[in-house]
Amino acid sequence: MKQKILIIEDDRATRTNLLKFLEIEGFYPIEAEDGRQGIELAQIHLPELIICDILMPELDGYDVLNELQKDPQTATIPFIFLTVSSNNEDLRHGMELGADDYLNKPVTSEQLRAAITSRLRKKQVFLQRYSNLTESTETLEQKIEKLQELLQAKDTLLEYLSHTIRKPLSFMVSTLDQLKNSSTEEERNIHIKTLQQESARFLAMVNKISELQRILTPENAQVLNQFNFLDSEFEDYQIKDKV
Repeated sequence: MKQKILIIEDDRATRTNLLKFLEIEGFYPIEAEDGRQGIELAQIHLPELIICDILMPELDGYDVLNELQKDPQTATIPFIFLTVSSNNEDLRHGMELGADDYLNKPVTSEQLRAAITSRLRKKQVFLQRYSNLTESTETLEQKIEKLQELLQAKDTLLEYLSHTIRKPLSFMVSTLDQLKNSSTEEERNIHIKTLQQESARFLAMVNKISELQRILTPENAQVLNQFNFLDSEFEDYQIKDKV
């Protein structure tokens, strides 16, 4: 697709010459005969480049540039001024408004070609850098989102374990109390055996928790939905009363 270049020039002869040059160079030229029309066409077509005369009736080139700078869609379009003036103050004023280049009339084909090539190349570099930055930003946002999921998953895990781990510990403490109060050797042996069994079960539960922490990464934080694999370790504690 041909690159669009907008020419804003009130002098018909100059405008015609510029249009012919752009067609020969393979561009898609768009013409505006005054500043107001130029602003409208810029907002409609969003050209790759704008070449604008400074001295025009109603809206001059400075006014055109100033208006285009207010619109986010046109503010970054490369802008080249055409002028018959070589006054440094005029040049400085245009640059302060955001102009990218100045060409003095009468402009040669070589000068015009060089200016257009330079501005379009810089725009392409800018767009590439912006694209890379956008991709980097999206990647960073995705990583942050995964980390947030992981932190939320770990918070849920800690809350879950804090609540459930009390059950086996309370059960073993209760068994220890019963062991202390045992009156016969047979009772003591029963409670000791119970403690051995529950200690082994509790150790198995801790090993499962350690494994869960190891596999809990930003990529699989949703593993918390499978927390029921711990529940079997606690079921017996909810209903038993040891004697």
